Amino acid sequence: MAIKVAHQDSFSHPVTGERFKKMFINESSLAGKLDHPHIVAVFDAGFDDDYFYIVMEYVPGTTLKPYCAPDNLLPVEDVMEIAFKCCNGLEYAHNQGLIHRDIKPANILTTGATHVMLSDFGTALLSDADTTQVLDAVGTPKYMSPEQIQGQELTHRSDIYSLGVVMYQLLSGRLPFEAKTQLGMIKEICSADPYPLDQARPDLLQPIVEIVHKCIDKDPARRYRDCGELSAEITALTARLRLQKRITSDSQKFNLLKGLDFFRDFTDVDLWEVMRICKWHRFPAHTRLLREGGKGNSFFVIASGSASITRGSTCLNELAAGQCFGEMAYILGTETQRSANVISSSDITLVKIRPRFLQNASDRLQTKFNKTLLKVLAERLERTSLMVSVP
Repeated sequence: MAIKVAHQDSFSHPVTGERFKKMFINESSLAGKLDHPHIVAVFDAGFDDDYFYIVMEYVPGTTLKPYCAPDNLLPVEDVMEIAFKCCNGLEYAHNQGLIHRDIKPANILTTGATHVMLSDFGTALLSDADTTQVLDAVGTPKYMSPEQIQGQELTHRSDIYSLGVVMYQLLSGRLPFEAKTQLGMIKEICSADPYPLDQARPDLLQPIVEIVHKCIDKDPARRYRDCGELSAEITALTARLRLQKRITSDSQKFNLLKGLDFFRDFTDVDLWEVMRICKWHRFPAHTRLLREGGKGNSFFVIASGSASITRGSTCLNELAAGQCFGEMAYILGTETQRSANVISSSDITLVKIRPRFLQNASDRLQTKFNKTLLKVLAERLERTSLMVSVP
């Protein structure tokens, strides 16, 4: 855990005290409300003697700020992966009625690779709140949208603008506007065209440039409708341009899970937790995936491809993407002999669920799996009953 502490004197400053107090209260009010793998959790807040404090999730590592330097840029694939995860966290916050209002590299924490977490919701605005909010133009001017600078009513598209500026900087090592004074920066953001990203980074593929420039359009109506639309565009781009030939990126895996019937009732938060406990495997056609009489307690969900269930020389069933096999061992709670062979009918991608990892997962996720597996068993039993009843 990490503890953010503010001395009472900070709230007494004649110029910034009131705003600082409101921001601190805003962030403390979020305790227990934002539960997402890409948002830093706030656990508790309170007052002790002369100090206000907030207890939050400890995130080892650094922020994205070091990766904005021209000589320390991340690979393009990593930047798109980070943008996808930020979109996912922001979409969750927006669905709770929250607008972050201060998205910038220093407020995006990373623990390595492409794992990121959004932090510092102290400036967040509740879009439909009845309580008093921090209504002055908080935020970092370099990353603020034109409407935020001008004090206009904000929507979630303001956060999309700020994320677009972050993407621009991570890709090029510079900002779309680089006036030398704050007043000059404000004027450029509100009235000048951004420096073309493809001139700042000539080797970038045009679709990436188009995504970033759409995010930082001055007109909110011409930006992405929401973070869901932006994340879908990033995913489609990754697939279309073959940034990775195999299913290795977290965004591709996440979207593959999201499209499977097995995970139909799982929320985005659930799916990110599934990502942490599962293993992915790819096999060519005609591979024996499970052997009749063999032992094991893991079960599998087919992410892509198909497989046959056989016993001896008899084909019992055909399985397609979104269906599972091997689940009886998990349901029985012990390592048991497999009752049939499972053989891939085509090239196949499997999601392997290991019981010991699932048992250490959240109660919510375990309940989702248990309900889904019971539904699978009920449907199979119904089909078997119908087959038996047919003369």
